[in-house]
Amino acid sequence: VFCPNESEPSSDKTRTDITPRLIYDVDIEAVESCNVLICQVSEDSGTNWESGYMDCLSRHVDPARYYGVIGLATDIRLRTPPHPDRHGVENQAMYINALVVGGLQGSLGIYLDENAMIARLEEIRREREGG
Repeated sequence: VFCPNESEPSSDKTRTDITPRLIYDVDIEAVESCNVLICQVSEDSGTNWESGYMDCLSRHVDPARYYGVIGLATDIRLRTPPHPDRHGVENQAMYINALVVGGLQGSLGIYLDENAMIARLEEIRREREGG
C-alpha cells in the first residue's frame, strides 16, 4: 500500500534537493512497488496523476499484481447537502470532479471515513489473498 502524501522525499520539508523530477521518479517507483494506492481525494493534480497511473496498471498492465486505487474523502463539506436556493460560492456543499469519483468507484471505491476505507481494504485482502 502506498500513500503518497506520507512518503519521502516530498514529505521531508528539510531537504533542499527536491525537484519535480525526483518527486515523479520516487512516486512512480513507489506506485509500481505496491498493489493498492490510497489517495486523499483533494482535487490535487498530482494525486489524480498517481491514481490514474495505478488504475492503468490494475486494468491494463497486470491486474493480478496491481489491485487498484481507493479514495478517502474526509472533507466535512462532503456531508453537507446542497442548498437548492444557493449557487456557486454561496452553496458550501463540496464538489468532487465526477470523472475522479467515477474512476475511484470503478476501481476500489471512495469512502468518507477511515474505518469504512480500512474495512474495504480488509475485504480486498481477503478476496485477493484468501485470508
